[in-house]
Amino acid sequence: MLATADEVVRSLRGTADLLNRKPGALGRFDTSERGFWRSFGAIWLAAPAVVIALALERGREDLVQSGLFRFDHVTLAVLAGALACFLVVPLAMIAVARRLQLTRGYVPFVVVTNWILVVAFLVLSFPGLLLLLGLSTPGLAVVHDLAFGAVLVHLYGSAVRATLGLSGPTAMLLTLGCTALVATVAGGVHLLV
Repeated sequence: MLATADEVVRSLRGTADLLNRKPGALGRFDTSERGFWRSFGAIWLAAPAVVIALALERGREDLVQSGLFRFDHVTLAVLAGALACFLVVPLAMIAVARRLQLTRGYVPFVVVTNWILVVAFLVLSFPGLLLLLGLSTPGLAVVHDLAFGAVLVHLYGSAVRATLGLSGPTAMLLTLGCTALVATVAGGVHLLV
């Protein structure tokens, strides 16, 4: 189920509003059951980031010799990793939401964090794009990714607080745990390649 153009715009605005702590940010997201399933369809919006990740994994020499798109273990690992990033937190949160008695916030949490993940994929791919174009150094790309990552962790924390009603240490631990899960999946993909 793909999100409509209107839903994409509203959800991205909601993400920006959440980052800027604007009241009513959650109202921009479709937190119905239909919106829940369509938030997983948002992975298609992250396709440019997946292409950049694939190009980075292949390296310049391999890109020149064999091209970007071919069915091999590198392509499979990058695609599976992107998909896993969208599934690992919602699956892990089933148990966490039950344990912490937060099941009412589960659907809004997944919807909002899926849209945040789309933004994260795109934002974090920008330093990689600059690196591929020769406009950045590997060190500078890492610095950019760390800076963007800090902003995204803050955004994710805002989503945890807003959708689950958590605050303080519990919200911080959940935010760090979810971020670590996604980072572990992404790092694992790199090791598989």
